[in-house]
Amino acid sequence: MYSSGNPTNIANPINDASFQFDIKTTGGRLTLYQTTLCEKLAYDHVNANADLDPHHYLDSYNVNDIQLICCQPDASTLWLVPDVVQKQFIRSLNDDNMDIIFSWVLTRDRPKGKETVKYERPVDSSNLPKASEVEGVLNGSFSSFRIFNIYPRFFRVTGSGEIRPFEQEVNDVSADVVLHHGNSEWWSFHDINASDAYGCGGLSGPMAVIVSEETPQGFLGETLSKFSIWGLYITFVLAVGRFIRMQCADLRMRIPYENLPSCDRLIAICEDIYAARAEGELGVEEVLYWTLVKIYRSPHMLLEYTKPD
Repeated sequence: MYSSGNPTNIANPINDASFQFDIKTTGGRLTLYQTTLCEKLAYDHVNANADLDPHHYLDSYNVNDIQLICCQPDASTLWLVPDVVQKQFIRSLNDDNMDIIFSWVLTRDRPKGKETVKYERPVDSSNLPKASEVEGVLNGSFSSFRIFNIYPRFFRVTGSGEIRPFEQEVNDVSADVVLHHGNSEWWSFHDINASDAYGCGGLSGPMAVIVSEETPQGFLGETLSKFSIWGLYITFVLAVGRFIRMQCADLRMRIPYENLPSCDRLIAICEDIYAARAEGELGVEEVLYWTLVKIYRSPHMLLEYTKPD
């Protein structure tokens, strides 16, 4: 069944990517940095001098499935939060209740219904800046604050549409988050690990190495990628299998009713029973009824009465 569906695996690259960086307190949640200006580079087109995988995390993957995502360091949106809102938010800043959350949003062509996937995770509290540093940037006292180990640099997007970081990776991304003042205000995100920046051609914004796993094509392949192997098992093995068993179960019990050579005599007795009941001849009806029962109770008599003429 699996082979007849022809679920040949084909490449499923990332078509679009965006990155967002939020800060959350008891006073609410603000988006500091957001960019949709992200380039998608094939891994084999990256500068040969750039060693993006010194620990050989990618050796077991097909090079055609690996992409380098390089985003602009400057946000694609302006910082337009009113001063009164900033002042109220600053009052809620506290080292005990401040969270910083990042999110990657990636878009592919398949599987259907899961073309867009999102990976969101809060930064560990031990790597957060002090609330006073964030407050200083918001009120203009400082220009930037630094965050360590914001997100893992290597991701794997499975065929079923899940984002999973590499478990063995220890080289998380750290960055300086800068608020630019002037006629317009905007945030920027600068990766402080300069050794990886040249892989993106000088861009120092959010960067990730993503393995987008191949997905099967065809009806069966799309079903498998959308519902996983368990969905396929439940649909075909349990549901369809149970239906087939119901149709084929107890076939021997249906032989006396569906597989007899000729049932003309038995049908004639049934018609006589109906006619006797219609005429009110209940005694005749009972005799015919028990005659029919006796025939069906005796396989020998049933065979004799159903012989072809």
